[in-house]
Amino acid sequence: MTLRLDADFWTARMAYLAKLARADAIGVVLNLRNEGYVTYVAHNVPADTRWTEGPQGALLARVLTRRTPEQAATVAIPLADGRTADAVAVAPVVWKDQLVGALAAMLVGRVFTPEETSDLSRVAELVGLELAEANALWRAQRQHQDAETKLRAVRVLQAVIRKERDPNQLLERATAQLAEVFAADGVSIMLADDHGELSVRTSQGLSEEAKRDRKRVGEGISGKVALSGQAILLTGKVQGGTDPTVSESIIAPLRAGGKTIGVVNVKHRSPEERYGEAHVESLTQVASDIAAALLTAEDYQRAEEDRRQALVLYELSRLATLGTDPQNDLETAAMMLADNLRHDVVGVWAAEEHKLKLRASAGYGPIIPADIPTSTGSDTVLARVLRERRTATASYGNTAEPRPDWAAPAAANFLLAPIGGAHAGVVLGVLVLGRALTAYTSADADFATTVGEYLAGMLQKSASNDVVQRTAATERRRIAQELHDGLAQELTGVVLALEGCQRALDRDPSLLGPQLAKAARDARATLSDVRQYMAALRQTEEAGGLNLPVTVARLVDDLRRQTGLHVDLEETGVERELEPFVERAVIRIVGESLRNVGQHSGASNAKVMLRYDSEQVVITIEDDGKGFDANELGTAEERGHYGIVGMRERAEGVGGQLVVRSETGRGTIVRASIPYRATAGDVTPGWTGSVDDAEQPGPIEDIERSEKAGFLGRLFGR
Repeated sequence: MTLRLDADFWTARMAYLAKLARADAIGVVLNLRNEGYVTYVAHNVPADTRWTEGPQGALLARVLTRRTPEQAATVAIPLADGRTADAVAVAPVVWKDQLVGALAAMLVGRVFTPEETSDLSRVAELVGLELAEANALWRAQRQHQDAETKLRAVRVLQAVIRKERDPNQLLERATAQLAEVFAADGVSIMLADDHGELSVRTSQGLSEEAKRDRKRVGEGISGKVALSGQAILLTGKVQGGTDPTVSESIIAPLRAGGKTIGVVNVKHRSPEERYGEAHVESLTQVASDIAAALLTAEDYQRAEEDRRQALVLYELSRLATLGTDPQNDLETAAMMLADNLRHDVVGVWAAEEHKLKLRASAGYGPIIPADIPTSTGSDTVLARVLRERRTATASYGNTAEPRPDWAAPAAANFLLAPIGGAHAGVVLGVLVLGRALTAYTSADADFATTVGEYLAGMLQKSASNDVVQRTAATERRRIAQELHDGLAQELTGVVLALEGCQRALDRDPSLLGPQLAKAARDARATLSDVRQYMAALRQTEEAGGLNLPVTVARLVDDLRRQTGLHVDLEETGVERELEPFVERAVIRIVGESLRNVGQHSGASNAKVMLRYDSEQVVITIEDDGKGFDANELGTAEERGHYGIVGMRERAEGVGGQLVVRSETGRGTIVRASIPYRATAGDVTPGWTGSVDDAEQPGPIEDIERSEKAGFLGRLFGR
């Protein structure tokens, strides 16, 4: 007996069965759900024969109910050869006590004899066997096809797993392959978050409403599948579903490592049945493979993320410690964060007085945002970062919702972290990170906090560099002004004296001698000022390489050489190493005091005392000169005497204080007390007051120029 199921087989088979039953026409009739009685295979029976009409309909119903053969002789059934059958006999087709259908035989011009009706029953038994074998073959072929489908799905998925290490790409490719393998009109993969809420991670063929669907584990069909860990096959419209056009869908859990991380859903809209238990088993296996691959990819991504983060922190520490260009280092750091950690937007905003200024950025475009005021408090996200010193997140979609200036259009999800503040207690700025698609996690926030601490040192260095540059520019302008008001005027006096010599030579040569003497004195005095100026600049550069006692001793030697004064130097206490800015402040105070002694005091003796106390260094300069009225100190700056004012500013700038005591005819005492743990926040770079002129044998005495000597005092005394 053949197992062929093609049309030629059944045509020949039914013609043979008609001869056995001695019938003019014969057909296998099945009662299908929603369709009624239909012809499955036949000989000489039209395909559009209506079995439910006329006596044949009632006859079929009785036979299928009683399972006994019967005939009807009052019918008129058209046959395929053009004749009309007058009688029809029907026998039940049963296989292993299961009713399969009915075998209907028809005659033209006569009725069936009892013997022919009995023979028809035996032919029906043969048809039952044929149909059973055909059904078994169909099931075998279906199972083979299902096995091939499952094997194909597994192979495709394994190929995806082998190639993909990015979780997002893995899910997207798996979704596309599932749609192809299961001939699905819609596929979605939902993942559960830390709070047990399922949301669509990737999809294909879903409506916008379905993409936004969220379910808690245990809620709805997807949630119940995630909770139970058992796949389910749904047929027809699902009550409460997001797509009423779905005909069938399979929902399988994404399980790996003993836990469910989400669900996968495949569905189609065709009226024909496509899915069976084999598809459910296949999708269950595929879903398990997807879950295992996803966990592996996420582990790999975390390891890769840790590696990139470690490299970023190493580079940031290198820039903070070895970088020589603070602004360029900040820009390099911003680009590195964007490239290595996959941020679409990076902004380093420095906190200045009542505002934030963008110091370095990536992803902000060609137009740099304006400074952001922080005093208004209208930006609650920034206020939380600055005041509470903790991270904050924000999201801005493609709607017309206004964005703050720090939220660049290139991103939708933002993470803000304070720069500094964790240890020093002072927030130096705000780090803004943005991504176009991916939301930020708590792990991202923790790492951003760490990056903010690394950037704090770089931002401090950049701010300090700005202060130094602004101070240097101010100092250059002041020096230029002093040169114009001092040396330039003195050189003008020399030129005028020489021109007077020229006129004396022309008019009265006897006056030439005094004029030349005056011109020479003016020239030597001007030359002395130039040398003192250059010596002061040289002393400023060299002070960083000498310790405080050596530098003070050098200043004392300079004063002895230039004025002939008797100057004592006394040092007490254990020498302490000072911060460079503290040492410079002390040296400049000593230099200015000694210049005042040499130029204004009229003293014969002076004494310098350097004392190291437990908490501070104290420097005292005394002289036995003419002194002055202490009440004049309050108006010294108004009268153009900047030396004492400058010394006091230097002492206070490093957290110390300056005391000046003087009495007319009883000399002057200047005492500066500077703490070791001073701060450089208000220090203004200036010039030291050392004078080093080995070629000058002594002071130049010029009564006419005594008042002009304040030039160097103004120049170096600030």
